[in-house]
Amino acid sequence: MPMPMNMIKSNISLLLITVSLSGLFFAPAAKAGTPEDRVKTAIVYKITKFVTWPKKKQSLTLCILGEGSINSELIKINRKSSMGRRLSVTHKDLNAPVGKLCDILYLHSIDQASSSKITSSLQGKPILTISDNRSFAEQGGLIGLARQGKKINFTINKSSVDASGLNISSQLMSLAKVIE
Repeated sequence: MPMPMNMIKSNISLLLITVSLSGLFFAPAAKAGTPEDRVKTAIVYKITKFVTWPKKKQSLTLCILGEGSINSELIKINRKSSMGRRLSVTHKDLNAPVGKLCDILYLHSIDQASSSKITSSLQGKPILTISDNRSFAEQGGLIGLARQGKKINFTINKSSVDASGLNISSQLMSLAKVIE
């Protein structure tokens, strides 16, 4: 005895739902951001509101170098607006010409030698470098983020900022540890 048409449709619908839901369970797990990653991302986003680039920009490209759970949080600010400029967030590999592609560069989980090489290659360019790598600002990066207790503090390397041609507002400077 043949199955009625409404039963066939019901079985097909059930099959489609099962197949689509199986993707949720068998897809590779994305690295979820931690509460610390969310705070760092919020800081990065807020920082963009206090920086002026030498040339007026309609959009800002935030490039991420390195792997880690913060990447999934930084992607969440893609297409957000900051002072009338649209943010475009993208992940790059270590060999990418970030000096030509990025307005903001976030370095995460990059070894110190590579980090130093990258920041040296960007000296004098209007690229806002930010990292949570230890002693980043002390080694020539523009802004270093560091956890101290339950807070995320940041350090600004004033001489690197001055050399970059970027202007960081005095309001932001007053909130940071500033090194010369």
